[in-house]
Amino acid sequence: MVKMRFTRDDVEKKIPNKYAAVIAVSNRAKYLRDNPQEIAEEDRKIKPTDIATKEFLDGLLKYPEFDVKKINVAD
Repeated sequence: MVKMRFTRDDVEKKIPNKYAAVIAVSNRAKYLRDNPQEIAEEDRKIKPTDIATKEFLDGLLKYPEFDVKKINVAD
């Protein structure tokens, strides 16, 4: 098992809104879960969420621009 080490600052360097980062990573993880052929053979034992998080932190994950005002709306 691979232990991932990252901080909130690492995430905020990539995208300023942590909620948008969660949405981007979770969408990629769901895609990987539904399409396991996209995962390299040596990474098959790693969870899709860990793969998606690593892709995000390495700058490999493409994500749309989110409307931060909609995400930060208080109910």
